[in-house]
Amino acid sequence: MSYGLSPGQPSTLIDTQTATTNSGILLLRGQCERVTVAVIGAGTTSSGVVTIEEAYYDPNGLVYAGTWGPIATVNASDVSGGKQLITHITGSVWALRVRISTVIGGGGTVSVVAWGN
Repeated sequence: MSYGLSPGQPSTLIDTQTATTNSGILLLRGQCERVTVAVIGAGTTSSGVVTIEEAYYDPNGLVYAGTWGPIATVNASDVSGGKQLITHITGSVWALRVRISTVIGGGGTVSVVAWGN
């Protein structure tokens, strides 16, 4: 699943998950200079890793299936108890996805919201 860029409208990429998974793809198409990604915890998140990644991906042409390039990682323990961790990415990004790369432990979940401008 992919989401187009809607200025001023955040896209939920992951909603209350714990298992390793890839999010949908936020297609920014290089149309913004900044991307903001918010990782939001719910309950106790004592372990696990969320990785923010980028690649060139075109659902109407080159559908990339290889390894995406990591931009940043967030330790789920940093968002335990309902905390948020905000990552600001500067520069041109074509396509962005978020991946729970290590299972979220502790009984809680994480959600991820992203937007560009």
